[in-house]
This record gives sequence, C-alpha cells and structure tokens, in this order.
Amino acid sequence: MVDARRLVAGVLLAGASAMGVAIGVAVRAAPAGATTAAHASASTLYKEALATTHSWSVHYDSSSTESGQTLAESGDAGPASASQTVTMGQGTISILVFGGISYIKGNADGLESLAGLSSSQAAEGVGQWIEFSTDNTAFAPVVEGVRSTDIAKELALEAPLSLEKARTLDGQAVDAIDGTQTFGKKSEHVVLYVRAEGAHVPVEEDSVNAKGQPTDAEHIVYSKWGEQVRPQAPKATISVGSISAV
Repeated sequence: MVDARRLVAGVLLAGASAMGVAIGVAVRAAPAGATTAAHASASTLYKEALATTHSWSVHYDSSSTESGQTLAESGDAGPASASQTVTMGQGTISILVFGGISYIKGNADGLESLAGLSSSQAAEGVGQWIEFSTDNTAFAPVVEGVRSTDIAKELALEAPLSLEKARTLDGQAVDAIDGTQTFGKKSEHVVLYVRAEGAHVPVEEDSVNAKGQPTDAEHIVYSKWGEQVRPQAPKATISVGSISAV
C-alpha cells in the first residue's frame, strides 16, 4: 500500500506511449501443513500468515490517519499484478501493476500529493494513464505494497508477540496476535486477526490503545483470499522513463 510519508517529487513526464500487458494471477491452493490454532504459538501463526501473503491474491480495504490526514486504500493484490485506489483529502489516484510495467491515473491533487509530481506535471497528467517501469525509483513509494508479495510489510509486527484466545470476527473464527508497529516515530499497539482454522490468512489488522480499543492509526480488512486478480492494462498516453515488460 502507498506510504504517503515517502512520496517522491520531481518526476519528469516524457512523450506518449500505448504499451499494455495483461497478466492474470492464478488461484493458489492452501499451503500444506497449516497448523491448527490450538497447537500454534503466536510466532508460528504470524509466520504462516506472512508466508501466505507471498503466494496468494487478496482484496483489502484500509485506512490510516497521521497528523490529521487520513489515507484510504482499496485494492486487489496478486504476486505479479495488482490494482489499487488511494484517496487522501481531495487527492485520488488509481494504480495498476503488471509485472515490470505499472500505470497511474488521478486528479491534480492526487498526482501531486500521492504520486509526487510537481503542480505543473500534475496539471498536464490529470485524467490520463501514465506508464512507467515498475522498478522506476521515482515511483517506488507509489507501487510499494500494491502487490501481495509486498503486503507482508504492511502486516509486520514487532516482538514480543502474544496470542489471545479465539473469537469470532465478521462471522469467522479468528485468533488475535498482539504486537507493535511503528508509524512515523510513534510505536502503536497492533492486533492482527488470522483465521483460526485451515490456512491462517489475515482477516483484519487494527491499531489499539492501552485498553484494547481500536484507534485511527491503522485499520485493514482482508478478504477474497485466493481469488483471481485480472486487471486490464489501459492505453497509456504519457510515458515516464525507460519502459520494459521484463
């Protein structure tokens, strides 16, 4: 997911390009040897949850608030291809990743505040699909976390980890893994909920206060694990840097 605190400015817009590659993500089977929650430690469940994110596809909806700014994200993530919509204030952008090629489109506020373009560049690119290489360092904060292989970074919990008893969340039996995360310079108590039975995939992750009540620092809901991710590559009208499908 986009890290709004690391967005980069000064991207130079080049000429038009219409390259498009569509890559589908196949449904993956549940990982073998998944432990039952009754016999797993917090560390074991956490490791299994992270391992799943690297090979499965997933839908997610998240919101995080820092310094009074709320960042909302929704997307479908696969290991190679993915789509995401990001909104912060009046700014909004859409991101598509297809292996080595990525695309971004947004309004002027979104292209400037969320994609790092200058005001003049954002005005030129508004409403158009901008194509760039996924490994383009200028856009690294934009594509970071969009694919399922990157979601483990969003789930990252700092030790010590502890395991609470099973409960029901959104109709699913889940186990709660307690840990901490660092948001900016502030450490927050975070609870990661994973399925209690079968593959221990993440269900929800929430920042909580000392009393265990949710805060607005982070809220992520995961669903549709293993469903196919097949976004369609658009026709770009602006190309940035060297483009390669590899």
